Amino acid sequence: MTNKKPTEFRIDELIGLYQQDPERFEALREEWIRTTIEEFPEEYRQRARGLQFQIEMKLRKYHDPVARMHAMFDMFWDQFMEFDRVLHDPQSCLEQRSGRVKTARVLEFRKSSRRH
Repeated sequence: MTNKKPTEFRIDELIGLYQQDPERFEALREEWIRTTIEEFPEEYRQRARGLQFQIEMKLRKYHDPVARMHAMFDMFWDQFMEFDRVLHDPQSCLEQRSGRVKTARVLEFRKSSRRH
C-alpha cells in the first residue's frame, strides 16, 4: 500500500497523460478551465475569460513544459507582488492608477456626400 494522497495520484495521472498524449492533455486542460469559469458567478465570467486569454497569449510562446511552468510562476509572483503592494499601500496605488488615465479627443467623421 502507498502513502500517496489523492491529489498526488491525480498529478501522477496527469503527468502520464502529458507524456503519452500531449494533445489529449491540452484538450483536458482547456475543458477544465472552461468549466471552472462557467461555474463562476455570471458577473465575473467575462473578466475571467479575458484574464485566461491574456495568460494563454503570454504562455503560447513556451512549448517546453518546464519553461512554460517557469513563466507561470513568474506571472503568479508578479501578480502576488502587485497584490501585496495594493494591500499595504492602497492610497499610492490608487493615485498611480488615476494618473494613468488619459483623456482623448473624439473626432467626428462626417458622412461624405460623394459616392464611390
